[in-house]
Amino acid sequence: MLGVVQVALIGGSALAVNQAAVACVRYAAVNPSANQSTVDSYLRTIASPLINDSNLQTITLAPAATPRTTGSAVSVTVVYTLSNKLFLGASVLGITFPTQLSVQMSMTGE
Repeated sequence: MLGVVQVALIGGSALAVNQAAVACVRYAAVNPSANQSTVDSYLRTIASPLINDSNLQTITLAPAATPRTTGSAVSVTVVYTLSNKLFLGASVLGITFPTQLSVQMSMTGE
């Protein structure tokens, strides 16, 4: 039963990381002057409480140069370390759970 709870926490965290990446890349696409620090601050204000803790790493923004030109691609990578969610450990009964979630999203700048 505890394994089901751990899988649910991992799945919920994965969904939250994905939603955070989508929101951040959208923010970066419509704000061409937003640098990595600005987008990271935005992430910390909108991230789900499930992942908004010390395990949420600083985002990666590409290209890092600002302002970005209209029509160019921008991508954001959000990384979350699952160490505090794996209460059963990274491997239980032969099942190995991920220890880190990483999502990269790209969008065309406006």
